Amino acid sequence: MAVMNGQSECHLKRHVDGDTKSHIASNNLDWMRDPPPAKMTSFQKFVRDFDWAKTALGTMEFWPRELKQMVRFIMADSQPCVLYWGERFIMIYNEASVPFIGSKHPDALGEDASVVFPDFWKYFATIISTQRQTGETASGEASMLLMERYGFLEETYFNWRMVPVIGDDGKVMGSYATQSDLTKDVIRRRRNDCIHYLSQQISSATTMEDLWQGTLNGLMSNETDVPFALVYSIEEQISATSLPSKPNYTCHLEGCLGVERGDDLAKEYLDIQNDLGGFTPSVLEALTKKRIIVVEASECLSSPCGISWKGFGLPSRQFSIVPLKADGEIAACLIIGLNPYRRYNQLYTWFLQVMADVIGPQISKIRLSDEVKRRSELARNATINFQKSEMRLNRFAERCIVGLSLADTDLNIIYANDAWYKISGMSPSNHDCCGLIENVHPEDVPLVEEWLERVRTQKKSGQFQFRIEQPFRRGQMDSDHRTAMCACYADLNEAGEVETVMALLMDISEHKWIEEQLRIRTKELEESEGKWRNYAEHSPLGILRTDGKGQVLFANDAWHSYYGFTPGQVHDPEPWLPLIDPEDRPPVKELLERLRKESGPITVEFRLKDRAYTINDGEQVIENAVWVLATGFSEFKADGTTVDYIDFWVTDISPQKMATKILTEKMEEAIQLKTHQERFIDMISHEIRNPLSAVLHCGEEVVEAMGKCLAVIQEQISDEQTPGLFDTLQRSLDSALDSANTIMYCVQHQKQIVDDVLTLSKLDSNLLVVSPVPIQPIGLVRSSLKMFDHEIKMADISLEIVEDKSLTELCVDWILLDPNRFIQIVLNLVTNAIKFTRPSSTRMIVIVVSASTEPPPGPSLGVDYVPSRYSLAQPPSPMGDPAETLGDIYLSLSVRDSCKGLNSKEKASLFNRFAQASPKTHIEYGGSGLGLFISHHITEMLGGRIGMTSSPGCGCTFAFYVKANKTTAPAKSSATAVSRHSCANMEPAQLQLNTALDLSTTATPPIVLTPKEKPGAGAMTLDLEPVMVKRHVLVVEDNLVNQKVLCKLLRNRGFIVAAANHGREALDALVTPSPPSPNGTQLLIRRFDIVLCDVEMPVMNGLEFATEVRRLEAQGQLQGHVPILGVTANVRGKQVNAALESGMDGVTTKPYKMEDLVAHIDSVCPAKTTDPVIR
Repeated sequence: MAVMNGQSECHLKRHVDGDTKSHIASNNLDWMRDPPPAKMTSFQKFVRDFDWAKTALGTMEFWPRELKQMVRFIMADSQPCVLYWGERFIMIYNEASVPFIGSKHPDALGEDASVVFPDFWKYFATIISTQRQTGETASGEASMLLMERYGFLEETYFNWRMVPVIGDDGKVMGSYATQSDLTKDVIRRRRNDCIHYLSQQISSATTMEDLWQGTLNGLMSNETDVPFALVYSIEEQISATSLPSKPNYTCHLEGCLGVERGDDLAKEYLDIQNDLGGFTPSVLEALTKKRIIVVEASECLSSPCGISWKGFGLPSRQFSIVPLKADGEIAACLIIGLNPYRRYNQLYTWFLQVMADVIGPQISKIRLSDEVKRRSELARNATINFQKSEMRLNRFAERCIVGLSLADTDLNIIYANDAWYKISGMSPSNHDCCGLIENVHPEDVPLVEEWLERVRTQKKSGQFQFRIEQPFRRGQMDSDHRTAMCACYADLNEAGEVETVMALLMDISEHKWIEEQLRIRTKELEESEGKWRNYAEHSPLGILRTDGKGQVLFANDAWHSYYGFTPGQVHDPEPWLPLIDPEDRPPVKELLERLRKESGPITVEFRLKDRAYTINDGEQVIENAVWVLATGFSEFKADGTTVDYIDFWVTDISPQKMATKILTEKMEEAIQLKTHQERFIDMISHEIRNPLSAVLHCGEEVVEAMGKCLAVIQEQISDEQTPGLFDTLQRSLDSALDSANTIMYCVQHQKQIVDDVLTLSKLDSNLLVVSPVPIQPIGLVRSSLKMFDHEIKMADISLEIVEDKSLTELCVDWILLDPNRFIQIVLNLVTNAIKFTRPSSTRMIVIVVSASTEPPPGPSLGVDYVPSRYSLAQPPSPMGDPAETLGDIYLSLSVRDSCKGLNSKEKASLFNRFAQASPKTHIEYGGSGLGLFISHHITEMLGGRIGMTSSPGCGCTFAFYVKANKTTAPAKSSATAVSRHSCANMEPAQLQLNTALDLSTTATPPIVLTPKEKPGAGAMTLDLEPVMVKRHVLVVEDNLVNQKVLCKLLRNRGFIVAAANHGREALDALVTPSPPSPNGTQLLIRRFDIVLCDVEMPVMNGLEFATEVRRLEAQGQLQGHVPILGVTANVRGKQVNAALESGMDGVTTKPYKMEDLVAHIDSVCPAKTTDPVIR
């Protein structure tokens, strides 16, 4: 920043004597008029020639008199002054104000002051505005202004004065401002105070710690100029590896200001040798050049985060590295962040240098004091250490494991420690060194004598080894002699003559033994290496070793043969890449890159280009690519980053790949065969169920008709009128009724076999799922067993359901359990019990339901469990909304009957697939042998077990338990959602039990009022009775037999029925177009209350029909909601789910009983009644 200086008296005098006198002599001093004076100053000429037309003042000729007068006035003033004119504070200044304006000159001339000085003008704008109201002069002393004059915002201090310029109209037209720059004086005074305070703080320091703390305290007194500081002590280290251009220093952090210790910028130690970031390079430069270094913040500070800047609170733009010298050497350095509003200049240099000159002598003083103390302590310690050294030397000699001896020139021993005598084998009483020769190995005696003579006479020192005639034993080490290392030295007197001979003996027997073993092992290693190399050469696997760049170092014959290389002719790096299939080259290259970074093992498979592997299976030739499996291992050098070598093991895996290809094709064929099998089973099931439905319905109609006939006969024919006729007719009708029931029983039996086959198919495909929902187990068991009421009554069997007290004790009401799977087990067991109890003289079945908190053992249920086929499963989470669980519960159910019982052989295979008690069982009782097998599987899926016990003549007991969770009663909406989901996952046997889905309809049948006259009445009587409105049913069925039978049975039950052969006919019959509305739209009016729709149909199937109906409803073309029930022979879960997703309200599977179908219709489309009518 350029600093504004006032003009001196001398300068003012010269100005008056020069320019002013010349102007007076000319009698024309108004340089603003035309023509101008002949002589003008350069600045006057600049102002006159300035393009004022572009400013708010306009051209000079139109300026008011007051403005011209003030401009002449300021231009003649030798002191800096500025005129702020008009409402926009237009600036006009003299030549002395140019330093004040700085680099904004000449653009500031004629410019708005708020534009020139945006940093502080708001302050002066307020003052000038007030001045224009009051007309008073405003002034300030040493005011700090943040000004941007030279491209940066700088801290300045001025004395200023603003005088209002009042026009002839009495209004303030502008302000005349003078300013005096005090910046240097204020800053110099502030820094002098800091130096003085710093000197006070460190003057009393007696330790380096006190000195550094005092230094920081002194710097804190001037946080404006020192907003950030680090103090590092410096010690130069002497190292053989240090370069003169980059000496080795230890820089330790002693204190910091504006940053926490341990921050990235306040490192505890600076690595001068290696660190290239932060302040380290600048510190090294300052220490090398031994002068203050200034560095820009951008060069050393990547981010100011973590620094609590002092002073103005802004980051420093520059940092200075200040070496602190003591006794001519650098002892420390200061890293100082400079004032963000001041740039480094001569004043800053003076401030930092004085600071260093103040701290440096104090460092020398403390170091001198420490040195005096240190040397005094060293002298004292030296005396003590010398005394201790003598004592330690004696102890060392006695305790040393090395033999020490001192002999005179005649080889008489003056001193020898115990180790000497122990190693040499000499007696402590023998003081003649020649006694050593007696124990030396004969072959080494000349060597020992030679060295003793050489030391004594030739004054030479040296080392030699010799053997001693003593055995060496240590652990596994064993030798016939010991080996010693001897070092001999001649001690000379002042005359250079041998005074004494010193000998050192060391027992190196162990090292010699190890050396011998190493020689032996080295030889064995060389032999082993030859064997392994021979192994590698003849290995059927390809073995390759490369360097880090892929250059081949070793490769065996197998590797060469894989790629077709000739041994000894592979010279290029990575020669295998061109021979690999282009599609497989990227993973091979990736393998090499990974092995250059990690040790492995890493494996990759790839194909060879233009190579084929073929086999002949007798009928055809199968061809596949040649596949290679390569596994790589890397070995790195000591630095851990440079690859030493890479080993590869290469194997031809073409046969395995060929086998995989063949097995994959076989597996796909098996999957396709399995799919065809399932489709075949579905087709057979569909084709069996369709006629069974018609047979069942006809049987029901026959039973119903026979019952009506029997009732008519009993009412109208008496035995007295026609003796014997009544009995004959009744026997005939009973026989026909029994035959019809037999037909229906056979239909149900055949249906059960089909259901078991479908369930078994699901088990084989692992598609059977468990869907727990909240249920009441006792209610579920009782309601499901009602289907056997007629059969039990006909067979005269006593069925009893017993609720164990454990249900009440454990408060078992609602539990989370899959009702469909649970009831499937119950129905299988009860069906078997009824079937095998029917021929017995005593016909009784007892069902016991109980609960426990732990899995019940078999004896507690009176059975032996069947061995588990699968691990016990954890029941899945409940479907629909999550239910609150109240703990685990184990629900048990046992079925005890009074059949003839089973022997041990019959029980052995009872739970196997397609297995029955004996070959006669199928003949006598029928069945497929799948029920117990399926029950066993489902029980384990539900987290339980099943078992049985029986003996001949004592009946059978079957029992099982499942795992469930106690829960609370579900909300109604949740129950509805669960019901819909459960139906989608039901097996055929369960669909029959759950035909009434919890769905509602908005269908509104027409209401009729029908008068009804009682027959035989002579006159009309009033009788109020509600009349049931007949429901209109549309039957959509492509099987004409089933269509005809179903329509007939529905009409017999009071329904108005119409039929359609496929979905398109049904869609046409379902709706009647309404008359067009005034806006041209036409709605479809439905004609039926409910639709019974088959799924598999020509033209348009049931799913497409339901989807189209729901589309018409969604678009508003069809009023209300048409209930649609699927009536189909497709009973797999996914098929039922597809029907529900298409928009059907429920599904009833064939064959079915009419009572179940009517109940399902009632649940979806309840019957309506009219108002009471006159009867």
